[in-house]
Amino acid sequence: MLKNYFKIAYRNIIRHKAYSFINLSGLAIGMASSILILLWVQNELSYDKFNTNAKQIYRVVCSLGDFKAAVNPAVMSPTLKQEMPVIKDYAMIQGTNSHLFEVGTRKFEEKRTYYATPSFLTVFSYPLIKGNPATALNRIDGILITEDMAKKYFGSDDAMGKVLRIDNGDNVVVTGILANIPANSHLQFDFIQPMAFLAKTNDDIKKGRWDNFNFFSYVQLDKNFVASPEAIARLNNQINQIYIKHNTEIKVKFVLQPLTDIHLRSNYQGDPPGAGNEQYVRIFFIIAFLVLITACINFMNLATARSARRAKEIGLRKVSGAIRGHIILQFLIESVLISFLALLLAMGLVWLFLPLFNDLAGKKIVIDYLDVKLWLGLIGIAFVTGIVSGSYPAFFLSGFNPVKVRKCNMKAMGGNL
Repeated sequence: MLKNYFKIAYRNIIRHKAYSFINLSGLAIGMASSILILLWVQNELSYDKFNTNAKQIYRVVCSLGDFKAAVNPAVMSPTLKQEMPVIKDYAMIQGTNSHLFEVGTRKFEEKRTYYATPSFLTVFSYPLIKGNPATALNRIDGILITEDMAKKYFGSDDAMGKVLRIDNGDNVVVTGILANIPANSHLQFDFIQPMAFLAKTNDDIKKGRWDNFNFFSYVQLDKNFVASPEAIARLNNQINQIYIKHNTEIKVKFVLQPLTDIHLRSNYQGDPPGAGNEQYVRIFFIIAFLVLITACINFMNLATARSARRAKEIGLRKVSGAIRGHIILQFLIESVLISFLALLLAMGLVWLFLPLFNDLAGKKIVIDYLDVKLWLGLIGIAFVTGIVSGSYPAFFLSGFNPVKVRKCNMKAMGGNL
């Protein structure tokens, strides 16, 4: 029986080409718009979740009255690691101003350079294409560069072991090549130098100062730690007590901020540029839903307006013994089939307009067409869209009275002709 329903649905779609085209294009444009918006929403929600230890990583932030900052004293991270057993590891980072990098006669000004402690590569999951993550930042004159920077400075040559000159002064050796940093990372950089290199000239590190806030501190908690609100509050209290032991002059309050909250739920001084807004994500999610609902309503209106052409067909089927449930199923199958065809067309539109969408949104969203979860989600959207858009026409048209159809009394049946 289902096979027969699909045959009838296919024949109706082929027979009424103009109507099918309008329905397909309307649904496809609505789906494509919703999919693009949902891809943006998914990208915003995915920030920093690629890190293996994302659930255990927290950033230490502070507030001084109404002033909030994402930076800490240089000695904060190692001291917390030493005095709090629950902290398994830490990473300390400092962003810098622009630097001039030089190879031979080639010189470039680079703005995305960080100093980081050796544990940076074990706390975070930024993979090395070449080099040992356990030792890459141990060498004081070493430097990590991304794959793009390796090509920019050394072309097709192997960049490992090559020398870069910084600010017309120090020479540094490439000790590791990083895979290009994911676009959904709140930290965006092209170069990483060891913190030990900065320590040669930085008084905050050399003197162990607690009254100067210039460094980002990330701590990785033990996996066995249960991060309940009460437990996090106790850790926050411990951190504040540790700070008070070393500095009582500045009244600062420290708290732990989850790594995955930084992009959407952060308004601290010193935050990296490009932060998102959780409220915008919610608004655009609702917009995507409303666009899809609008496409479904358009489908319903077109199907209902075409009811006169299907009335005699329905009347004859009822006279032949078809029950209302069979007719409802027939119309639902037809709408679901149109919805799946619209999905294929929508994915073509998404593929075509995604580069333009990325330019407008300032994103680098890439679709993995081999992702099973992606297709399961899209199939779910198409199925629900087909059911929703076909439900009203199915119940409306299946309710036609064969006797009234025979008399062509469409007004009495509720037809709007």
